Amino acid sequence: MVLLQACASVSSTAVFYQPTTANYYPPKPSNAIIPILNAPPVRPYFEIGRFAFQTTLGYPFAINSVIYNARRAGADAVIVKNCQNWSVPYSYVVPPTVGYVPVGGYGGYSGYGGRCGGWGGGYYGGGVVPVVYPGYAGYSYQNFTGIDARMIMYK
Repeated sequence: MVLLQACASVSSTAVFYQPTTANYYPPKPSNAIIPILNAPPVRPYFEIGRFAFQTTLGYPFAINSVIYNARRAGADAVIVKNCQNWSVPYSYVVPPTVGYVPVGGYGGYSGYGGRCGGWGGGYYGGGVVPVVYPGYAGYSYQNFTGIDARMIMYK
């Protein structure tokens, strides 16, 4: 199974649909209600295709992808054989960086007079001072959702 990127849309999941018959069935309308079943129905049916993939975009995206592909395939219903969520830990490192902070300008010593020309006031040259921001390491989790579904037609 292949991972989908975060910018994916349900239409991009069409590559994961595999027909299991040579017959063609016209697509359903985009507002057609497609029942999602967790067990085979009692009425007679036949399988027309399989849709299986995994994503980091969560369960709602996975189910919407199943419905989208069922409509495209012309399915009457979908049997979800397996749907799982899992997490995979990963570590990361943020390297140290160096930044520069400007220093200088008006009123080096802000005693009496300040900017008005009293003692300690007035303009003096400035510059930049390097500042080191330390790096750090950490860990997090990447969440996955995998789904395996069969597209069916009623006899």
